[in-house]
Amino acid sequence: MSDSLITKKAIASSIKELMKKKDLQKISVSDITEHCGINRQTFYYHFKDKYDLVNWIYYNEVVTAVVHNSNPLSWSGVMLEVLTDMQKEKHFYMNALSVTGQNAFQDYFFEMTKQRLLGILDFIAENTDSDGRMSDLKMIPQEDKDFIAEFFAYGIVGIAVQWARGGMRQPPEEIIRRMSYLIHNVDFFTPLEDCFPNPADLPEA
Repeated sequence: MSDSLITKKAIASSIKELMKKKDLQKISVSDITEHCGINRQTFYYHFKDKYDLVNWIYYNEVVTAVVHNSNPLSWSGVMLEVLTDMQKEKHFYMNALSVTGQNAFQDYFFEMTKQRLLGILDFIAENTDSDGRMSDLKMIPQEDKDFIAEFFAYGIVGIAVQWARGGMRQPPEEIIRRMSYLIHNVDFFTPLEDCFPNPADLPEA
């Protein structure tokens, strides 16, 4: 392990400890450096600010592991790993997800979730199904794929944020079960079709 990575992990450990006792918004860089036993120059050499540090922790401790371990087609497997890892560090993530506004962690969480969903959509689009047929996704324009990924990312992240703010009391498996049930029973929303015009009837942008 490089000296740089050792230092980053030490800084990450310090902010985690501080976030068990103090709101992220009230923690200063000086608090972190004092707890870690380093100077401010060393902190800023590795991170832009405390929010950059929080994002680094999520990416390196959750995203990287999930990308390497998960089936590329299993969004439920991906999210189960994410939520399980978050629950293991519940004080850190409950605190991080309570922050709103500029630099909020949930914005980074959303972007990482969206990118993962786009990866799944692209994988499906570029591969044939079990019968050797090309996926219908191959015909969908990229902007529509972006919309699909954003739609589901907002839903997933919104549920995760509410779960975190509620103390992460439900097991991650229960959250995923409900999400899966909803996706596999979209016919429940058929009555809502009357609330939206048929896309074919809408004028082109």
